[in-house]
Amino acid sequence: MYYRHNLPYTYPDRSDAHMLVLKTKRPVTLTSEYHYRPRGVWFRIKRALVAFLLHTIVFPLTHLTHGLRIHGRENLKKHRDALENGAITVSNHVFMWDYLCVQKAIRPHISYFPAWKPNFESGFSPFMRILGGMPIPDGDIRSMMTFTKDLESVVSDGQWLHVFPEGSLWYFYPDIRPLKPAAFKLAVKYDKPLIPISMSFRPRRGFRWLFGKGPFVDLHVGEPLFPDKTLPPYKAAEKLRADAYRIMQEMNGIHPGDPTYNEDQNIENYRKTM
Repeated sequence: MYYRHNLPYTYPDRSDAHMLVLKTKRPVTLTSEYHYRPRGVWFRIKRALVAFLLHTIVFPLTHLTHGLRIHGRENLKKHRDALENGAITVSNHVFMWDYLCVQKAIRPHISYFPAWKPNFESGFSPFMRILGGMPIPDGDIRSMMTFTKDLESVVSDGQWLHVFPEGSLWYFYPDIRPLKPAAFKLAVKYDKPLIPISMSFRPRRGFRWLFGKGPFVDLHVGEPLFPDKTLPPYKAAEKLRADAYRIMQEMNGIHPGDPTYNEDQNIENYRKTM
């Protein structure tokens, strides 16, 4: 399960720094008036169409191109009642299609998700918006307040939200980087179950070398975690974050005592392992 590739990637020194380079095709201006959460009847119609395309075309492609295997979906079925009013999922961020793999794992739900602004300026914007993508503004307090309000409305309305709490995409990085706290604070504030998901890798084999050089993907769905109501909110959020981090590492085959096992959630202290 704990496979480490030898692809020639150079990872950034800071764990939340971006290694993805995108060309701007259509600049997006994010203001306090921007609708960060897509809504409306037409949006729901387009979203239903996209859901159909995901199930009939995209999900089968994930097996062909990335050898996707999903483990642990029974954890969602087991807790179906507890997940009826929405949930927050978190995962490591390791390749371009990983969000779609998460959606296959949690089907029939489709999450909203906050995403790096350049993603919406690169030509992917229409598809990402229909999927529920919410561009994260930078540098403007009023815009961030509107974004936060829309993001929290997803959770409070009982929708599903997916967050990549590592903060950036690192191609096929096998270890779990420190997790930022926002998703865990939301889970505590709105008393929502939080589902840890991790992606690990195995060697690419056979004719599917034709579809890329990256390793095949194993996606692991953990048991839902629930906020500890006996703790103050900030401590409950930190406990959720620590528990999710430990579980994500262990689902990837990284256990206490292993050289890359990490308990420190301080981004400044993290040292890349490849």
